[in-house]
Amino acid sequence: MRLLLALIPLLSVGCVERLLEIRSDPPGADLFVDGERVGVTPHVHPYVWYGTREVTVAMPGYRTERKMVALNAPWWQIFPFDLFTDVLLPVKLTDKLDVLVTLRKEADESGALNETLERATEARRKAALPPDAPK
Repeated sequence: MRLLLALIPLLSVGCVERLLEIRSDPPGADLFVDGERVGVTPHVHPYVWYGTREVTVAMPGYRTERKMVALNAPWWQIFPFDLFTDVLLPVKLTDKLDVLVTLRKEADESGALNETLERATEARRKAALPPDAPK
């Protein structure tokens, strides 16, 4: 029992912090990680498991951008090294990945919109005429 109590402080000293920092140009865009809204950019997103994440950045007036981000484990997080860094190393290690998403402005389609509105107005005008009226 005394041995177990003596080992408890040793087992709680190691720590690895995993962070995904996502920025956008321009900043202030809505941010989604794996389909869940996590805030606005810039944002530091903590995670536990390595793997691939879907990062979606959206802002009015800009095209929504989706990126698949691979979160690969560094060498010191691969067995058997992870036993030392996660459990025994008496310092906190940080594994941080920075991602920059550049947003592109949506195409200006005001010309196409105006053309559509003109055609709609012409169609309404023709629809209001009696059937035997010249067009």
